[in-house]
Amino acid sequence: MKWAGSKENRGLALTLALTLGLSAIAAGCGNNNNGAATSTSGASPSANEELTQQSPASEGPKTKIAFWSHQSNLKDKMTELIDEYNRTNTDGIEIDLNVVADKYNDVLSLAFSTGEGPDIFTITGPSSTRKMVDNKWGQPLNDFITDEFKARFLDGVWVENNNVIGGQIYTLTDSASTMRLLYNKSLFAEAGLDPEKPPTTFAELRDYAKKIKEASGGKAAGFGLPMADGYNIDVAMLNTLGYSAIGLNRGFDHAQGKFDFAPYKPLLELFSGMQQDGSMLEGALLVSADQGRAKFAEGSIGMFGGASWDPGIYAGMDIGFDVGVAEFPTIDGTAKGKSSIQTGSGYMMSATAKDKEKTWKAMEFIFSTGFMGELVKQAGGISLLKDIAGNPAYQSDLKLLDQFQINDDETVWPPFPPGLKLQGDAMQAVFIQVINGQRKVDDALADLTKRYNEAFDQAIAEGSYTRESYTIPGFNPLG
Repeated sequence: MKWAGSKENRGLALTLALTLGLSAIAAGCGNNNNGAATSTSGASPSANEELTQQSPASEGPKTKIAFWSHQSNLKDKMTELIDEYNRTNTDGIEIDLNVVADKYNDVLSLAFSTGEGPDIFTITGPSSTRKMVDNKWGQPLNDFITDEFKARFLDGVWVENNNVIGGQIYTLTDSASTMRLLYNKSLFAEAGLDPEKPPTTFAELRDYAKKIKEASGGKAAGFGLPMADGYNIDVAMLNTLGYSAIGLNRGFDHAQGKFDFAPYKPLLELFSGMQQDGSMLEGALLVSADQGRAKFAEGSIGMFGGASWDPGIYAGMDIGFDVGVAEFPTIDGTAKGKSSIQTGSGYMMSATAKDKEKTWKAMEFIFSTGFMGELVKQAGGISLLKDIAGNPAYQSDLKLLDQFQINDDETVWPPFPPGLKLQGDAMQAVFIQVINGQRKVDDALADLTKRYNEAFDQAIAEGSYTRESYTIPGFNPLG
């Protein structure tokens, strides 16, 4: 695997950029619906050639394969393609799709703990993979994956402690993700700011947010940070500014092989300062990520964190202003680390699937060019499948998507230690507490450092992994 900081691998971002080109994400991680679980219903057949040219389905009873996804923005397209597969496949398989739009990980865990887990399900990141493996809910896939199947993926996607645990592949990674700062050019202009010059420093970000709030007469938030879930804390702080402005992977210092949250002080002071200025989104503790996107789309937020799956979500919204897309600012305009290219989401087979051979057949369909390619075309982003990445037939023309493509200032970071048995609040909750004035920044960061290192030490003592596997002497976040 090519990591930031290793001499032989410093060209990863450029290599991925050249390899992936203007390809698209096979499965965006965002939501745009607020409903509960929904299942497939009769949709019109797909026009996709690779699906319609299949032979008629075999007669007789079919094996039902339960497939759960959090990708609500892709529900209609997935339903259409799965209905086509169910009608035409000769494998005796019927896939039953459930799209869980709210609290997906909680609902999934509850289903498995009560013996009602699906056969195939989407994974939202490395921590989810580790949780599924630790609970023995995930099925190792090495015995199913052929060399031919594995060769379809781009180099560098199989990462120990990410989608691979103990040498076993558990999650089939579908996409890479990048993140950007989105901003409302109309609100910039109204505030006397140059719409073509987004903030590049923390001081500018705070100043711009204050001016936007004041110029709108209080009607628009300068910066939108929904806090009803940890999603936007990740997108706007940990997974963006944490890497580029602070130079750490979610508090983990790979050079030392331990956690250190103290460097996040300027970042928390920035956001708590904007909160004190009154320029942050009001009532944010009750606002979810989807609701935040809707508020940005309606023009009531000046600046908002976005990910490479968001162009597909915003495509279904009526936005009456020009959207700017920029890199997130740094403390003084100088980066301390490269931005992160994330590759931890994907698909997993359940260890409790009754017919694993047919479940694998269903997974092969999900990763077929005809299925993934169509999702790519709709959702946009960065595909990790060679036969889709760069394929003109599956390139999306989604607005804003080009500006989320991988650049030279981004790289794949070494993995964060997943599955930690943390005592007390996680980093996202603590960050929210500091921003809202409930905790002092120094005390909060010292407490996070102590508790995360205790959890890391416990995982090592229990044999979950070794410190050496996460330690890279001389690690250079800018390498």
